[in-house]
Amino acid sequence: MDLQLLLNDVHEIFADIDANKSFDGLSNKGIYVPSIQVDRRNVYFILHEKDDQGYTQKSLVVYENRLTVDDFEAVESLEDGDSTLVVGELNEVNNKALAKRFPWIRPVSRRNYKYSFGVGDRLGNASNAHLRLLKGRGILPVLAQQSIRELMLMHRTNTDVFQSASWAVFEEGFTYGWGADGDHVKTEYEVDYAVKVGCSMITLDCTEVINNDAVNLSEEELDKQFNALDDDQKKYFNDTYLDKTFKVGDSEVHFTKHDVEESVLTFYGAILFAAQIYKDFVVPYNLDFEISMDETPYQTTNPNHFFFANELHRRNITPVTMAPRFYGEFQKAIDYIGDKDRFERELVVHEAIAEHFGYRLSIHSGSDKLSVYEIIGRVAKNGWHVKTAGTNWLEACRVVAHKDPKLMVEMYKYAYEHLDDVKDFYVFNAQTDGKAPKPETINEDNIITVLGDDDGRQVLHTMYGSLLNLEHNYHYVFRDKFWDVLKKNQDLYDRYLNIHIAEHIDLLQGKYKSKEEALEAHEPKTDISKEY
Repeated sequence: MDLQLLLNDVHEIFADIDANKSFDGLSNKGIYVPSIQVDRRNVYFILHEKDDQGYTQKSLVVYENRLTVDDFEAVESLEDGDSTLVVGELNEVNNKALAKRFPWIRPVSRRNYKYSFGVGDRLGNASNAHLRLLKGRGILPVLAQQSIRELMLMHRTNTDVFQSASWAVFEEGFTYGWGADGDHVKTEYEVDYAVKVGCSMITLDCTEVINNDAVNLSEEELDKQFNALDDDQKKYFNDTYLDKTFKVGDSEVHFTKHDVEESVLTFYGAILFAAQIYKDFVVPYNLDFEISMDETPYQTTNPNHFFFANELHRRNITPVTMAPRFYGEFQKAIDYIGDKDRFERELVVHEAIAEHFGYRLSIHSGSDKLSVYEIIGRVAKNGWHVKTAGTNWLEACRVVAHKDPKLMVEMYKYAYEHLDDVKDFYVFNAQTDGKAPKPETINEDNIITVLGDDDGRQVLHTMYGSLLNLEHNYHYVFRDKFWDVLKKNQDLYDRYLNIHIAEHIDLLQGKYKSKEEALEAHEPKTDISKEY
């Protein structure tokens, strides 16, 4: 790397500042302009260079007083009077050094933000595009958002996820704030892991302490198990809830005997677990706290939700967000399935409960639920948090389908034929109704149609781990080829990402009133892959 030319670039930046000019006319087009930060006579930016494979390689360039620049880990350096020019990698050491100078590259809590959106960058190269889309939208992006299962399937760590997000924030000059979610943590160990990496938020997944069996009990068995509780417990629950009607905003929540017993037996263990996590981790580390009630096979009724929230309130616990399991089906990678009018009626009560207790609703498995986003945005006056993730993977598959259709045909065939790999992790139509496109009908000319088919999307969505981890004779079958295509076509990937996520955001923010209107506004009318 020619350090003298980089030094000239630094002085050109100073000249533009002194002349009150923008940086758009810089001689070195490898300098990523949104990343430029100037503090007095110190300069920091990200440099882009294409390598022999056509991949964009990124370096950190720092020009700083020689007495302080040693915070950075240099690959190369050049002295210039009292200052030193440093070129370094985008690594953890340099990220920490930057954070000392620019605290906004560290995640923050969602508490002071009305709207937040989890984009779950599963592959680690989508955050830049998301940040460019979300600038000026008044929405806090939660960029780092991976469950332990996702980390294991992708061979990533929370540190890697955190670092990828933080570097993207610096590179895009995104100063509005961002979140890092220790997503779907289920144990004290997993919570501790997320906290120590630097996550500002945890989503507590109560799956292992929610008693789902209680929902299917007969009235006789429900009574029997409830009556086996201690006398003081039974008295407290009955005195507090039985035949009581609670006013929440303009709505009411009434508890029948069945509601009381089902709520207690299903959720009380989860409430005690959440309270312990709150005491041991949320308070000491000032965490942004979300509680997930949705990882169950059954809908969260309004009494269930009120019971959980009220018991937390009794313990002086107010989460930032709660995620009930809403009416209808929020399956992976496809639109909402169910009666939208009923969804809205019940959402109104869930929102009233959330407002009553002082938190926001969180919508999980939010990818592609375009037909209900206008409803959510309109009803959730207190604000909302929406989680997406797998939709980014599918947009990456779209890039591959256009640029290397043969590879995508092979990936789809394998995914279709090995769906049993993920039957324990997901419930989805493609697994049960047999309507996904048959591999023998898919070829290089029509592979792109799979991404427009609900069942086909689910096949690819749920099989991401199996596809990327498949090995033969000690090498990956698909992973390296997949990444080669994606890295060479990052600009196209960014474009697809922002088309798709813009449809989500615009519906949530009320810009469009229907899915059809949003699709008409955003979906390309021609094959844009030919532009790249």
